[in-house]
This record gives sequence, structure tokens and C-alpha cells, in this order.
Amino acid sequence: MSSPRQQTGVTLIELVAVIVILAISLAGVTAAISSAISRSSDVMLETRAVALAQSYLDEILSRRFDERSAPRGIPPCRVNCTAEVDFGPDSGETDREDFDDVDDYHGLDEGEGQVDPLQDAEGNERQGYENFRVRVSVRYLELGVGETEENLATEVNDLTDTQDAKLITVTVSHSEQPDGWQFGVYKANF
Repeated sequence: MSSPRQQTGVTLIELVAVIVILAISLAGVTAAISSAISRSSDVMLETRAVALAQSYLDEILSRRFDERSAPRGIPPCRVNCTAEVDFGPDSGETDREDFDDVDDYHGLDEGEGQVDPLQDAEGNERQGYENFRVRVSVRYLELGVGETEENLATEVNDLTDTQDAKLITVTVSHSEQPDGWQFGVYKANF
């Protein structure tokens, strides 16, 4: 007599259980990859925003502190400086090529949704920055805001007069990040 053969296959229930387990695992892996991909696009936007802000700040910081400052800033502009708080381009300065001091950039607004496209220092349109916008504001140092004048003067290399420095803020935004990113630097009066 022959003995019955033993089955070595997989039952239908076991096969369905394996498919369900694989589907759940695949859904988790897909969600993790999707989340990582969406975050990587944010990093790309941030990297491009930093590069754009850096180029604008380099251009602005290469200019004089004030309209009446010496070309190299020495001696500091004290007596003949304009104590204006109405920053922006001076009369006759219609293009960025004409801007010769940092406060001429106050109010600059270029890029997405604006009349002027993003431009470099020579006035050429920037390529590869579609959907980006750059806004610039300039103001004098505000002593005593949030700190005592003594603490602030010590922290900021003994700046003791409101006209010792100007805060330049460049805000870069993108259509996907309308609030954007702010970058600020001080231009000292020297």
C-alpha cells in the first residue's frame, strides 16, 4: 500500500494574510517616502532663497553707508551725514546701477507679482528664480528696543548712536512660501 502524499503548498488563507501584510507595509513605506520627498522640495526652496538673499545682500553691503560717506567709509560719516529717515533712491537714481548707498535699496520690491523681474546688480534679469520675490527694507539701528542701551552697545561693538548702523532686511518669498524668509544684516557707519 502506498502512503498518502503530504502537501507542501500554501493554503489560500496564508496567501491572503501575506498579501495583506505586504500591502500594509508598502503603504507605510510609501507614506514615508512621500513625506521625505515633500520636505526635500522645501529644502530646495530654502537653499535657493538663501542664495538669492546672499546675492542681494552682497550687492547692498558693497555700497556706502550714506550718500555723503567717503568711498571707503573712513572717516565715519558724522557731521555731514544725512539724518534722513525717508530712505529710498535719491533724486536721479532711477536704476539699481545708480544706487550708491545702502538706504537707496529701501523699498526695492522685485520678482513674482511685481512690475520689475528679479535682477542682478547690472540690471540683468535673473534666470532660474521664477516664482520668487525679493523685498528690501533699511532702517537705522534702534537702541534700547528689547535691551538696555548698555547691553546692546556692548553686544554690537560699542554702537552708541542710532546713526552708527543701518539694519538691512531682505525678505525672499516664493509662491509656495508666501511668508518667505527674512535675512538681516547691519551696515556700520565706517
